[in-house]
Amino acid sequence: MAKRDLIAELRREVRRAQVAVATRDHAIGQLLAINATDHRCLDLIDQRGPMTAGALAEALRLSRSAVTTVIDRLEALRYVRRIPGRSDRREVLVQLTPLLLRRARALYGAGGDVDQALERYSAAELELICDFVRCDREMNERRATELIRRSQARRS
Repeated sequence: MAKRDLIAELRREVRRAQVAVATRDHAIGQLLAINATDHRCLDLIDQRGPMTAGALAEALRLSRSAVTTVIDRLEALRYVRRIPGRSDRREVLVQLTPLLLRRARALYGAGGDVDQALERYSAAELELICDFVRCDREMNERRATELIRRSQARRS
């Protein structure tokens, strides 16, 4: 297959993968009784560990009041809890609960399927895949930042 055709096929597969992830996340969100913003919030805390509401607001690109509403909703579902900061007890961190971790593990699986699928690749191929995924993520982050700026400029 020609390089141009391979690039086109890879672009199609990435888009299909994005749709599949969004569909899976939507189904999991319904089962957990959460919306897409709640889901992103939980995912960020899972990736980064306990966070302040301010850090969550920045990462989610939402206002602090909107994030407080998200945290309140997730706390009512017993998916997060507020805990004192480690170094400054006045600081409040948001942490995932064991209940959410159990439910998420049951819905997402333990990750063994992905690990098993990746075992078929050599270390060099895995480095290449990591590089592509990293570049794709960075490109999407840059695009999101630009689109948010444009949206904010329109509102001004």
